[in-house]
Amino acid sequence: MNRAFALFFALLFTATAATAQETLRIMSYNIRNCRGIDNILDIQRTAEVIKKSNANIIAIQEVDSATRRSNGIFIADTLATLCNMQNYFSAAIEYNGGKYGIAILSKDSATSTVRIPLPGREEKRTLLIAEFPGFIFACTHLSLNEEDRLASLAIIDSIAYKSTKPFFIAGDLNDNPQSLFVKRMLLNWDILSPTDRHTFPADTPKATIDYIATLHSNAKRIRVINAKVIKEEKASDHRPILTTVIIE
Repeated sequence: MNRAFALFFALLFTATAATAQETLRIMSYNIRNCRGIDNILDIQRTAEVIKKSNANIIAIQEVDSATRRSNGIFIADTLATLCNMQNYFSAAIEYNGGKYGIAILSKDSATSTVRIPLPGREEKRTLLIAEFPGFIFACTHLSLNEEDRLASLAIIDSIAYKSTKPFFIAGDLNDNPQSLFVKRMLLNWDILSPTDRHTFPADTPKATIDYIATLHSNAKRIRVINAKVIKEEKASDHRPILTTVIIE
């Protein structure tokens, strides 16, 4: 980490936290590049799922940026335009003439963002963090390898601990609620999304691998109003998850 980046990173987590109560609708969605369970690329269909959720902020995974596979389209930009939202993209790898990674869509503009590389021996991974006046939001898509997931968790924990604002993370964590990884995660995090409802595959879900969570230290400031898996069977191979919280 160079000196300039270290300074930026320090500033990200030392700003004064807002104190006003805020209602936040948080969504996580592995969009599979807007290619549905029917294998049809349909960005408008994905956008309609997002708009219908009325989410304030969304973590999206499996996002192409100008790849030949997605006809050269900047997926995050296009979704943001269709949904009237801001977008922040973090490339994990170069792929098929473009880039591939994760993104955050939000109704409000972030005051700052930072991208952190995460381990992935089968495919490099990334953590995208966006700061807003009242909270910090992170998106990720973790490795298929357990050792890499555990190493990623240690990195995420070390970053989140520095936050002076409520810190949320959302994404496709590629592990089930009974796994060693999730048990380790629960030492420091509260999962805010349903763990008794499956999210993958979308048409006949059999696994829970998508999550929204916040640090234990936020518990007194976060009140969950609603949490659900959205019954969307076609737009992706994952079902989106949505949690509504009040930050006090």
